[in-house]
Amino acid sequence: METNEAVTHCPQCNKQLRVDPRFVTWCDACEWNVDPLPVDDAYPAWRQKLEHRLADTLYRELEHGTVHKPGWDAARVAAYLLSFLVLLLPLVALAAGIAILVVYRPQWLSIPIAAIAFVIAWALRPRPSCLNPDHHQVSPDEAPRLYSLLDEISTATKARPVVSVVLTAEPELWITAIGWRMRPVVGIGLPLWAAMSPQQRVALLAHEFGHGRNGDMRHSLVVGNAENILDELESSFSPQPYDELKDDYAAYVEDTSGTLITRFVNALVGPPVRAYRWLLTRASLRGDQRAEYLADRLAAEVAGSEAAAFALERLVIADTAYRGLEKALRFGSDVEPLEAVRRAVSDIPAREIDRRIRATRIRETRTDASHPPTYLRVKLIRARPTTTAKVVLGLSDSATIDRELAVAGAPALTELRRSFAR
Repeated sequence: METNEAVTHCPQCNKQLRVDPRFVTWCDACEWNVDPLPVDDAYPAWRQKLEHRLADTLYRELEHGTVHKPGWDAARVAAYLLSFLVLLLPLVALAAGIAILVVYRPQWLSIPIAAIAFVIAWALRPRPSCLNPDHHQVSPDEAPRLYSLLDEISTATKARPVVSVVLTAEPELWITAIGWRMRPVVGIGLPLWAAMSPQQRVALLAHEFGHGRNGDMRHSLVVGNAENILDELESSFSPQPYDELKDDYAAYVEDTSGTLITRFVNALVGPPVRAYRWLLTRASLRGDQRAEYLADRLAAEVAGSEAAAFALERLVIADTAYRGLEKALRFGSDVEPLEAVRRAVSDIPAREIDRRIRATRIRETRTDASHPPTYLRVKLIRARPTTTAKVVLGLSDSATIDRELAVAGAPALTELRRSFAR
């Protein structure tokens, strides 16, 4: 119930409420209107229930100290076994193609059949991660203080040092391993980076390095490739938009053999593929969520527990940071784009941040489907003994990094500005 007045009253408990027309009016006593937006259920109910149960179970285990480091529990072993079976499919197709060429006759028929097997093997082959060509790489010469900070964090976390840094205009921060040699690369989203305080930046980076130390990138290479193969098979043996067109066309002609064959193949192959994908998802979710909790713990050890907790809470303003950047680039501004982000974030009152944090608890908001709810991650950090920072980023050094990224990130911001003009 927003008005133009400075105060109003809660319709549920009649408490007097302050009104800021820029933000949602809500009650901190009864939590009326704390989450006014409709919930978008992007995932099926079974997956949401599974995620919630796993997140709660893992939280209790970690809270009581029964899990200290990554390990080979039954769920991870099952995920690897299921993945390796999928990864054998391209080898089976390759071996089948060779066998057909050697054994099957007549040769004029064996060659096209073998070619089909070879195409399947090529299409389903495992692939290493690679950098998006649209990402803008930053060399150590362009950002020496940033690379120095990354080296400090990699030493503190006992993780491999990164070989490259890429800048994007998205409100995110990530680490990946590129190529078969799995060389670590850190991705820094400029809006999120600008919205964080110096020590919160250390916490986010330490969290990502924690994934490298705990072997999560190796796990992602194996399980991720298996999931990609299953996704390719699932999309191939599921109804496509063109199938609906054929169904409409079949109403005017008598020849429906092609449509019937397609439906038969989809009905024969599609359900087993989807069931296998479901099994792999169930097996890998526990490992994925535990990896996030353990990476959070490492971030708290490196950056300090309060900085790690506040960094997670500040993720609720990532969308505001991106909108501030978008507004500066789309409509022009008398300040630098990243400074516009900092101003947009600083304008958010503490009461609005509190509302968004409470909304994450109600929605069990997470950064993505493989992560536990953010409020549980924050709660676990604060439930453990307070830790002091091993790596401290001072204000002057943070400002130096900002100046480095302002120059190195100019191409990424220019590309985003062009996308808005299209």
